[in-house]
Amino acid sequence: MKRLNVVVFTCLAILVLVLQAGLAVGDNSPMNLRFLTEQYPPYNFQENGLLKGISVDLLDRISSKQGMNLKIQEIAVLPWTEGYRQVLKDRNKVLFSMTRTPEREKMFQWVGPISPTRVVLFTRKDATRRMTDRWETQKLRIGAIRDDIGHQLALKEGKANWRLVLRPRSQDLVHLLEEGVIDAWAYEETAGRWFIKHAAANPGDIEAARVLFEGELYYAFHREASPAIIAAFQQTLDELKNEKDADGSSAYEKIFDRYLKPRYVKDQITAEQVIKLVSLTAAALRADATATLKEINAGRHPYRDRENPALYVFAYDQDINMVAHGDNKMMVGKNFRGKTDVEGKSFRDEIVKKALSKGSGWEDYIYTSPKQSGLYFKTTYYQLATGSDGGKYIICAGKFKDQF
Repeated sequence: MKRLNVVVFTCLAILVLVLQAGLAVGDNSPMNLRFLTEQYPPYNFQENGLLKGISVDLLDRISSKQGMNLKIQEIAVLPWTEGYRQVLKDRNKVLFSMTRTPEREKMFQWVGPISPTRVVLFTRKDATRRMTDRWETQKLRIGAIRDDIGHQLALKEGKANWRLVLRPRSQDLVHLLEEGVIDAWAYEETAGRWFIKHAAANPGDIEAARVLFEGELYYAFHREASPAIIAAFQQTLDELKNEKDADGSSAYEKIFDRYLKPRYVKDQITAEQVIKLVSLTAAALRADATATLKEINAGRHPYRDRENPALYVFAYDQDINMVAHGDNKMMVGKNFRGKTDVEGKSFRDEIVKKALSKGSGWEDYIYTSPKQSGLYFKTTYYQLATGSDGGKYIICAGKFKDQF
């Protein structure tokens, strides 16, 4: 009997372990994830009872591709502090959109990036000048939302000299700033401008006076979330960014363009470097077209710069077929006639047409950056070359544009 009791006890113990393991697997299933967000336009916000925004629309597409059948109306819209603390405690919770920082890195698991972001200090224009010289040493009253990135950066930046005034809502902080109760408001710039526009009596009196941090927004999962779920979400997001539809734009580009217009960015690549690479490639094609195309498609230097891989060459034929690409061989063989950027410009058609008529020049359009999320203004230099095989090639290389 004693031996039987031991066997029974052992079996029950094993059964409990199996059930616990099963529950853990089930709890860590994507079907059991609960998504939390806040009012943070244009990334995630409610308008006329509908939840929308860049992050919301992307999540909806990720869910559809993964067969999760996520209902947008089931996403909980909470004050940031409440959502932030929930995702720290509950392995099934996901909070978005969150700025990824070194301090937060190990606290969560990350899927993204969703969008570039910049955290600033908003001030009243009539007070900006007196604060600009010695930000860290002045005793300033800084408004922020508890646990928001602005709160965390203000704690780090101002140390003992800044007195923080915490409120749960952005609208409240806009009013405090207007009334002079606080000297500055630490918050994400794009979302902050939206709240200022809608909550301030005189929006033009408030400006972004100082940048605290530049980074990117992510979906933040609990730190113990399943690595398989994280990998699947990341892969699906990457597909939404990289896969082009019939019109030549990705789902990510279309969603982003719906809410935020393209940006300028300071590129490390110069116009002189672009022209030099295109001219070098044209000369190589004239000398040996077959070998040069092979080298380009292999991504070899100089056709994809070994020190700056963002500088690479690509080439079309007269029918707008991609015949060589130094950075993405998967594009070779595709026809891009009529394919547009997110604003409907058939820039590849323009490049080929102008190269055949003028020989060389620059063409501007809108494109994604491999280094950053979002849409950016880009320009490409093109040059017509006749290869050693008698074929006409339109050789191209591009760079992102700054405002100047």
